[in-house]
Amino acid sequence: MSNRTLVKLTASEYCIGFRTVSFRRRSPRTFLVTRSQLEKLEAEGAVIARDIHCFAVFRRNSLAETVTIEFAWLRSEMFKQLVGYEETVTLPYDEFMRFVRESQQEGGPSQWAALSVIDTRRPKLVFYDTAGLHKCVENRQVRKKLVRFLRDHFQWTDADEIGFYRDFVPYSFLFREVCRGKPGIVGGVILHMQDDMKKAYYGLHT
Repeated sequence: MSNRTLVKLTASEYCIGFRTVSFRRRSPRTFLVTRSQLEKLEAEGAVIARDIHCFAVFRRNSLAETVTIEFAWLRSEMFKQLVGYEETVTLPYDEFMRFVRESQQEGGPSQWAALSVIDTRRPKLVFYDTAGLHKCVENRQVRKKLVRFLRDHFQWTDADEIGFYRDFVPYSFLFREVCRGKPGIVGGVILHMQDDMKKAYYGLHT
């Protein structure tokens, strides 16, 4: 747990406040983000927020269903110099936005805390078929199935990258492994039983 960061959120009528606590340090103050900026994150997938001298960049990863926040904790010292540090945390997006929405309702929660998601060593997943990826992301059922599949597969450590390319089967991809700059395993990630999306599942073919 020493390498994870606790992120504490507090809600007010117009803003959400962020504090971070790690094994090494605590954030020097509360960073305030307006609800309108978080609505922009929901719509556009990224937003830059500023609070006095501090900055935060929010990036939504629709495939992993996470939000990564890059904080720049800065303060002004003598001779108007800015000093501070940078900090990056990743949170589960759906839980984060659920708190944002529910905290605005009467009787809703005013505080929420979560440990940052740990990044594990796994190959870089690169979707060269961006149109196919967007089609998967737009379909909620398919998106969840693809996220779970990618979470549970492609965890061999020799691969530096897994590239995904267009396949003729809808919601499916060809993939190619790259290990130390050389081509490796080639195969397919195929969505089966698409006539009933509730029963549909992804299979790995090599």
